[in-house]
Amino acid sequence: MVVLGFSSSPIRSGNVDRMVLALLDMSGRPAEFVNLYDLSFGPCMACANLCAPDNMCKLDDDLKPFYPKMLEAKALVLGTPSYFNSMNSLMAMFLERLWSFRHNQFPLERKPFAVVSSGAFREPKGSVEAVRRRMTAYRARFLGSVAFASGIAPCYKCGYGLTCRVGSLYRVYGEEGLERLRKGEDLFRRWEDPPEVVAAMTELGEKFASL
Repeated sequence: MVVLGFSSSPIRSGNVDRMVLALLDMSGRPAEFVNLYDLSFGPCMACANLCAPDNMCKLDDDLKPFYPKMLEAKALVLGTPSYFNSMNSLMAMFLERLWSFRHNQFPLERKPFAVVSSGAFREPKGSVEAVRRRMTAYRARFLGSVAFASGIAPCYKCGYGLTCRVGSLYRVYGEEGLERLRKGEDLFRRWEDPPEVVAAMTELGEKFASL
């Protein structure tokens, strides 16, 4: 059975994508990775009379093939960047669209899932909790999570990072941070760098491998 991983990160091959992919690899099972930005879909349209009989959303968009895949999967991995200490809007819309799994019966009941998230300057516990809470509303089984603070701020690519005095980079690092950025010195980390994050990912991966 396949382990299915979804990332809602707009940064391709960034920390969130790589965290999801790492867990899929650690599972030792056939796996499928999906970045939600590759799909075209909208919010739930509240047409409960259509999805309630068989628990299948009837909106004909790019999410349609993934409903049966999620039901057939051995486990799920959900990855989101932290936006304002919560999941981003794309992950929220994706999870909202699973509402069809909450009528008459709960086809995701006991389905194992894990959550990974990367934030900037704080450990993104809020985004992990937001995803966990939504999935447990569908009665899925929470296996665990890894929340990683990377130190990456939009200041690195906005074009005003060296002069801005209101952004996260300056707020956290001050003039020293601007000077390091001016010299081309990275202030952010990859999840593969801190040993404690690698250990947490390995522990969660072992849970997937033992399913």
